[in-house]
Amino acid sequence: MEQKGSKLLKIVSIIMMIGGIASAVFSVIAAALAGVGTAVMSQPEVSSAVDSALAANGYSGSTGPIMAVIWIAVVISVLGAVVEIIAGVKGKKNWNNPAAAKTLMIFGIVCAVLSLVANILFATGGLGVQIVSILAGLVLPVLYIVGTVQLKNQA
Repeated sequence: MEQKGSKLLKIVSIIMMIGGIASAVFSVIAAALAGVGTAVMSQPEVSSAVDSALAANGYSGSTGPIMAVIWIAVVISVLGAVVEIIAGVKGKKNWNNPAAAKTLMIFGIVCAVLSLVANILFATGGLGVQIVSILAGLVLPVLYIVGTVQLKNQA
């Protein structure tokens, strides 16, 4: 007898676990770079030189708010990576359990929202996030949600 469940959910869950680990690694690298940026920008001579260069290009303000936005984006990225790993593990474990579909769907939605928010914040911080990055961050969560819908419809 063939086991029922969502094979899409099972496959996407495995990919999400791998992607979540990769995202966590890149988030740690981003945190390190943001730390270096913060340390460099805290030097008065560097900060004033950067502020002057930005002012010459039409930006009026200090770099402090930009660094704050980048730090918030890094924190959200780390959180998103952790949620993505948990979603992947739970999806792999429950790919054939229709009773878990609602919980899994919530994980998929949270992953999509965190990815979108982090990408928007990185773009706001001047890191030039492209639409491709935003879409790539949404593809797996959307496929995960589709898999949970398939699973739910088996109930």
